[in-house]
Amino acid sequence: MTGERARTLHSALLELALTALMLFVVATTVRWLMGTLDPGSGGWWWNTPEGRLLAVAPLSGYTVTAVMLSPWGRRTGGHVNPAITLAMWRYGRTPGRDVLPFVAGQLLGSVLGIAAGRLVWGPVFASPAVDFAVIRPAPGWSWAAVVAVEATTMFVIVAVAGIAISSRRLGPFTPWAVGTMIATQIIAFGTLTGGIANPAREFGPALFSGDLSLLPGYLLAPPLGALAATVVIGRIGARRRISGRAPEPAPH
Repeated sequence: MTGERARTLHSALLELALTALMLFVVATTVRWLMGTLDPGSGGWWWNTPEGRLLAVAPLSGYTVTAVMLSPWGRRTGGHVNPAITLAMWRYGRTPGRDVLPFVAGQLLGSVLGIAAGRLVWGPVFASPAVDFAVIRPAPGWSWAAVVAVEATTMFVIVAVAGIAISSRRLGPFTPWAVGTMIATQIIAFGTLTGGIANPAREFGPALFSGDLSLLPGYLLAPPLGALAATVVIGRIGARRRISGRAPEPAPH
């Protein structure tokens, strides 16, 4: 195995491990919020959908920040999201040869993270209240509406990340910006579309729960939004480079 292939395999395995850890943390949060829910008790703040989102959103968002800042995350970029891997490839931050291994690792990591949750937390993890932490939109939301919102939120996240990583001054704050945007979009859209903007977040839970009806939308929308953002940011960068060139001397 060549050095480049070995590095790619090692990085893909790190992405697998990081994604599995992220899914386990998020699913564990869902287990404790939903698995201990007492419908007859109104005293607990998490007994409302909004209250549960306020707990899940920052934990989910800043778990991604922690992943990006971890030693493993610094080696791979800490993508833990196929849409982010595609965006970083388009931004020139991830080699093309890494894209498919990274995505495969992230999706497999999603499955392993949920499997670990089932093993650790037992039958309650598969109960209707928790249901393997699967994401479902609010009643009345169509496949097209879910795709539109998920793609738009990922567009914003990738566009902001692209601006940040291209700036020396803003670059160090990128992990915190990404975590904050993830938390914000969960709070804004969690009770509507699920607010995940990450195919890996839904892949494992959907497979274990058997609810695959909207999985194609959750898998396709974030990458579409991410790629669209890279096109827009790329064009903006090209225009700035052109406008920044020295003007040609006027003819005599």
